[in-house]
Amino acid sequence: ILNIKSILLFVLLLTGLSVSAQSKAAKSGDQTVSFKVSGVCGECKSRIESTALDVKGVKKAEWDIQSDMLVLVGSAKMDKQKVADALAKAGHKSELSAADPNGYAKLPACCQYDAGKEKH
Repeated sequence: ILNIKSILLFVLLLTGLSVSAQSKAAKSGDQTVSFKVSGVCGECKSRIESTALDVKGVKKAEWDIQSDMLVLVGSAKMDKQKVADALAKAGHKSELSAADPNGYAKLPACCQYDAGKEKH
């Protein structure tokens, strides 16, 4: 049976490790940026995130289907305009770039957000 002192010691140890990990990430020079990207489904989410991760400097990409917000974490070399341009080429418009018509035409029918598709 664990006693209160053991539990408190465990919690303090975990808190210390968490703070240490956060300060190491902050010291690494990573930046976080976000912008809106149009999409409607889980397939769009996969495409948007994988396309963003293919851009130099991007370490993490998370797109939210409800808000259309793409959050990127990356090195100082990460360029959000380059990410927006890569997404545009893949057919997804953003607040930074219009979708390439050829890329948009290649999207599966369920992903063609300008056709009035409901989020799904």
